[in-house]
Amino acid sequence: MTKRMEKLGQKLRSHRKTTGLTLEQLSNLAGVSKAMLSQIEQNKINPTVAIILKISDALNISITELIEDTVQKNILRVIHDSDDHYTFHKSPLCEIRTLSPLSLEKSIEFYRIKLEATGELRSESHFSGTQEIIHVSKGKIKVTSGIETITLSKGDSAHYNAGVPHCLQNQGKTSAEAFLIVRYQERSA
Repeated sequence: MTKRMEKLGQKLRSHRKTTGLTLEQLSNLAGVSKAMLSQIEQNKINPTVAIILKISDALNISITELIEDTVQKNILRVIHDSDDHYTFHKSPLCEIRTLSPLSLEKSIEFYRIKLEATGELRSESHFSGTQEIIHVSKGKIKVTSGIETITLSKGDSAHYNAGVPHCLQNQGKTSAEAFLIVRYQERSA
């Protein structure tokens, strides 16, 4: 097996885990059996180009991102507002949209949060050392991190510990919107 194909298994597993998909979920999205996906990740088989294309389409990445040896620098990537693949969560009171490429490793994430009146986003503790930076672009949002609480208005920003339970709550009678950056502390290998 070529080194390029060995890296395919590692890259596939990395992209799948970054997007939060199980083998079964990716199997359903790609129309490729779970057993075949597992064998590819374990570098036990060389998949056809057609199979790699199905997988890359399901992960919403280019085929070259799976088979290239190195990540090319200075690639312009666009996430179109109409692409629902980047809607991370949607309910009547809360919508979370990923604004950063799904292929990024868990080092930094960028989101748009929309909260309807009375809407909230409650989160359990992330990894120790995780920080979040929020900027409110519309409305008023109450930010709670552990035992600390503050209400932010349009144009306000805050930085807080996300390694403890935390919550964003719309404090207004109309919808609120914020942009959120999640920064994970680098962990030693």
